Amino acid sequence: MKSEIKNTGVLRVLCEKNYFRRTMTIVAICLQAISAMTQDGFTTTKSGLKYRIDKPGNDRHPQKGWRVWLEYTGRLDDGTVFSSTDETGNIDIWLGQGQVIKGWEEALPMIGEGGKISLTVPPNLGYGDIDTYDVPAGSTLHFDIKMIQADQFAPIEPFATKGLKANKMACGIKYYVIDNGHGRPAHKGDNVYVHFSGWLPDGTIYTSTRNNGDARRFTAGGGDAFEGMDSAMLVMPEGARYRFIIPNKMAFGDKGYGNRIPPKTDITLDIEMVRISPEKHVTKWDASGRDTLSTASGLRYIVFDEGHGPLIQDKSIVTAHYSVYLPDGELIDSSVKRESPIRYPVGTGLIIEGWEEASLLMRNGSRFQLIVPARLAYGDDGQPPLIPAGADLVFDVEILEVIE
Repeated sequence: MKSEIKNTGVLRVLCEKNYFRRTMTIVAICLQAISAMTQDGFTTTKSGLKYRIDKPGNDRHPQKGWRVWLEYTGRLDDGTVFSSTDETGNIDIWLGQGQVIKGWEEALPMIGEGGKISLTVPPNLGYGDIDTYDVPAGSTLHFDIKMIQADQFAPIEPFATKGLKANKMACGIKYYVIDNGHGRPAHKGDNVYVHFSGWLPDGTIYTSTRNNGDARRFTAGGGDAFEGMDSAMLVMPEGARYRFIIPNKMAFGDKGYGNRIPPKTDITLDIEMVRISPEKHVTKWDASGRDTLSTASGLRYIVFDEGHGPLIQDKSIVTAHYSVYLPDGELIDSSVKRESPIRYPVGTGLIIEGWEEASLLMRNGSRFQLIVPARLAYGDDGQPPLIPAGADLVFDVEILEVIE
């Protein structure tokens, strides 16, 4: 009996020692985890996102379907600023609609209006292995974000297809007609204005124009959209609402699209054809009988309308229509044809050197034809396939608005 008690006592001691060791091991692991999570004040989520809440804001924490207004600065690892609202002005986005990277989608609900958050976003939650604007493929991104305002809106609902017959196009796209619309379908070259929402097979929405007020413009059959969407819009008349199931080979194929659409993913598109505007036919302005003026740089220009008001100044914000031609008269590009004028700040390098120079000679309402030598345009390299190497260009430019 004493032996049993003794053994029990030893067993108890051993158990207590093992319990102590296990407990201390767990504590050590927890302390290590806490240390990793709070290093530099940042916490790491399961996805790999690192965040630090600098100011929590109020209790209006946005969720999917909310619209938020933001200030932010984005930097690369070396400190280079690749994007900032200091340059673009505040932005507004919709959460849960694929408008922003996954890291933002995860982080923004953590703060309320007036809140501030700092992020370190790994590539898989950023732009992945795709070069995007000034962000090299595989980049880790750093953001300082302030939430100015958060507004809740009704969630976007998919088109209902219960009881409807599926139609099939020759290319393999299936579609359901929710509303027939009226008139003829869009023709190749038409300007079409559509609302659309895109869905993954699991019901996740990856993009949408809904709730932001404006329909999106495309040139029907012009390659503005991916192949499946381009084909889909060509079967829709004005006012129609169709749901399309697009096979991945006509969507984003084997590569997918960044972190929004996985490889080899079929997608569903709900499209409303808001308006069809027939293709605009554009011809170069006839300068016969008009004087050609020139500047010291070699820029030549012909005045069709002087315009009114003061001359455009450096840093003015200008809205303009343009059409650009090769010297033989071949049309390369036209905002008139697209019904989509360009807006640019003068003196920031967003337009070619010859057009920058010409802008300072123009006023609101001016209409100039510019003959721009290659060295003031795209130089010896050109911009293939549209602009050949060393090509001079002819621009017809109309100034629609000037903001000083």
